[in-house]
Amino acid sequence: MRPRYITIRLAISTCLCMIAVLGCLLSLFYKGTPTALRTPGAAFCGLSSLFIIYRIICLSHKRYIFRKGVYHSRDLDQISGADFEALSCDILVANGFDFAENTQASVDFGVDVLARREGITYAIQCKRYDSPVGIDAVQQVYAGRAYYECHVAMVLTNQYFTGSARKLADKIGVVLWDRDMLEELLQ
Repeated sequence: MRPRYITIRLAISTCLCMIAVLGCLLSLFYKGTPTALRTPGAAFCGLSSLFIIYRIICLSHKRYIFRKGVYHSRDLDQISGADFEALSCDILVANGFDFAENTQASVDFGVDVLARREGITYAIQCKRYDSPVGIDAVQQVYAGRAYYECHVAMVLTNQYFTGSARKLADKIGVVLWDRDMLEELLQ
């Protein structure tokens, strides 16, 4: 689910790179061109090719760029869990958090994102599911909050929560942000 403008820019950059490389090769190997024109032409084509290749690499590494009003919660149903976590950081920052960063994926202690807003620290478990989120996510983030010494434990999901998850979260003070809240954050 790469935004369309990135895909179009990537395709245009690829075509320009191919044209520049072809021009470079033609100016180097075409015998009818005077030597005085071949060298500057080859240098220009070579430099422009390198620049375009650099731009392609930069664009291809930008998987998702968050802009308010561009995404809907149904768009987030199509991305991977890791991409959902990364995009969640951007969504939080765009909505007034001072910072948000992913934890180390291999050993996260039940917390995917650490964030701060107005001096309050948040331990956030991100769940990109196809069905309602259960009690396990609430338990994991509650334990992770203590490990990371955060003030607030939160679960953010693209779905809704089961009744038992809501009941436990109310009892132990875990904040639940479901699909409706996510839709508000996206707008």
